[in-house]
Amino acid sequence: MAGDDYLKQGKAISNEELDEIGGQYNQQYWNYVLLNMSEQDYITGNTQVKALGGTSIKYNNLQITPTGIEYLFSNSMMERVKRTLKDIKGIIPGM
Repeated sequence: MAGDDYLKQGKAISNEELDEIGGQYNQQYWNYVLLNMSEQDYITGNTQVKALGGTSIKYNNLQITPTGIEYLFSNSMMERVKRTLKDIKGIIPGM
């Protein structure tokens, strides 16, 4: 399910579902992604936990924020613009 689909359905991604997604990646990288998404205000519901063994991320009721939704939509729009410009470049000689 896409990021804001959960929100549209009135539910949050479960910790188990998030673990399944994160399990595909190196744990340090996954923690980095979640931490930075939170710091950029794209998601809420995660906390950085520092311990002797390093830093980890704990999450509960993780949700995308309005800022995160805006980023997804603008990023998708930019990708469509980029594809359109490539198509135009292929059609117009000398471009």
